[in-house]
Amino acid sequence: MHFRVLGPVCLEPRTPSAPKQRAVLATLLVRAGAVVPAGALFDELWPDGPPRTAATTLQVYVSHLRKALTQGGHGRGPLETRPPGYLLRVEPGELDLRRFEELLSHGRAAFRACDFVAASGELTQALALWSGPALSGVPQGEVLTAAAVRLDELRLEALELRIEADLRLGRHHEVTGELMELARAHPLREQLHCQLMEALRRAGRTTDALRAYSAVHRSLHDELGVTPGPALVRQHARVLSAHASEPVTAGAAAAAPIGRPRAGSRRASGGPLPDVRVSRAHRRSP
Repeated sequence: MHFRVLGPVCLEPRTPSAPKQRAVLATLLVRAGAVVPAGALFDELWPDGPPRTAATTLQVYVSHLRKALTQGGHGRGPLETRPPGYLLRVEPGELDLRRFEELLSHGRAAFRACDFVAASGELTQALALWSGPALSGVPQGEVLTAAAVRLDELRLEALELRIEADLRLGRHHEVTGELMELARAHPLREQLHCQLMEALRRAGRTTDALRAYSAVHRSLHDELGVTPGPALVRQHARVLSAHASEPVTAGAAAAAPIGRPRAGSRRASGGPLPDVRVSRAHRRSP
């Protein structure tokens, strides 16, 4: 038995076809191992208020789920009635969400220990479990909407941490294209823009890094009325310093002796990484 919620809600070997039945399954899965009250399931299935037949209808959905969850039609099965509702037991390795949280925890620990190779590997495995937006393909009430937001935030955290580990390993060329795509998809996510600017700076593309800063500055101002936080401001200063050290004209570059490094130049992977933690205290634009 395998359950998936990191993308379309799925039960292997066979996913229920009825949308509300899948919603019951999804609600039980995001609270796997805990009792979900029948009232919470009513609210999830009928946000505008349950019909008079809600209790009977829910019992029908649960009955169908029990049959789908009981392999071969025999045995107790993982779905139990526990007053005041229902509990779904999930064994180790059956639920992609639990595996993701486990790998994310390992990745965080490896990063804190400065084992960036292990961190990148654990987080890459974690992200590979995703196949789309969390809990997609089911009608979402309050519980599932909140769970989807939480899970998508965890995915972004894992993604940013994996990219940070790759930058620490000098893999800026490998992550630049990915970061450009992510920056377009998340125009207000400051950490991603910090990482993009750092990758571009290390690759010697300071002009592109300055353009990236201008783009996020404009987005923050236009949509939120704020200016970039401290991490982005520090990254901007680093890029400006690197840009100022580059030759201004082709003639100046030609004047340098062949085979000798230009004054002020640095290796693409040199220098410490900036503090890319996102500050929540932004200065308001004038």
